[in-house]
Amino acid sequence: MVAKAGPLALLLAFLPLAASAATPEEAYLSSRDRHIAKLRKLEASGKAAGQAEADEQKALKELGEKIEAIVGPVAAPGFQKLGKYTIETLFDGVGADQLDGLAFAGDDDKSQLTVSTVSLAEAFLRAHRRSWSKGEKPPQSLGEALASPYFYTLAVSPDAGVEKYADLPIAKPAAATLAVAILDLRSQDDAGGALPDEIIVAIASGDRLSIASAPAKAKIETSPVCETAWSAHQARAKKAMDSYSASGRADEKDFETYSKLQDEGAAAFRHCFAEHAKSETFFAALTREAQALADALAAAKR
Repeated sequence: MVAKAGPLALLLAFLPLAASAATPEEAYLSSRDRHIAKLRKLEASGKAAGQAEADEQKALKELGEKIEAIVGPVAAPGFQKLGKYTIETLFDGVGADQLDGLAFAGDDDKSQLTVSTVSLAEAFLRAHRRSWSKGEKPPQSLGEALASPYFYTLAVSPDAGVEKYADLPIAKPAAATLAVAILDLRSQDDAGGALPDEIIVAIASGDRLSIASAPAKAKIETSPVCETAWSAHQARAKKAMDSYSASGRADEKDFETYSKLQDEGAAAFRHCFAEHAKSETFFAALTREAQALADALAAAKR
């Protein structure tokens, strides 16, 4: 006669199953990766057309519905109610490797909002840790990532690089666990001595991560000290470029010097801007703009 298992034995028998059950985010990522592997295999074989494109659209619809269920309803003041899946293509290319979530256009047609989850953002960071920008140490936490302009370039700006000019010292809303705001400029090329024109605010509240950008309203100016420093770098860079041109574009060292001076000059300009902007009237105004956006995101209904 076989003895019947008691309640405790039955509970222990089911524990491994419960422990191995995938979260909605894990199930979504697994499904996404399977679709990507299948489609990119077709792409590599030269068959990314016809049926493969139809399969991609079907997969994007399926994955978008999964993301909608994970993120849940979003009602943020100043942004449209209907969002779209942030992943634009499952083939390799622009729009293929953004932060998984929903993107919402602003009512002003200039602002934008991406809503994801903390778990998806952490998975995004793990996937990009080895290929992180050589200019900085890969972030080990979401908090570190939100302070990095490279994170925003990867996560929400597929067609332009995000250059941070200054951190905006906002207060963390009561409902938030993380709150970061930066003053930035998006550029497809080296921003050089251009002034910033945008605010990015990131808020983690519960399991939700919201990243919003909006045009800066306050009139932004720079210190004459920064303009002078930038002009000096430009003069040295021009000298190197003139030397490169005079060599018939044969002396690569001159071109390398030119590129290095351009990069150093842009970084020095941003550093100078950050140091001098803190005491300017517009900086306080920009911080208020960022705080209002942060408070609105933290209070957004689900």
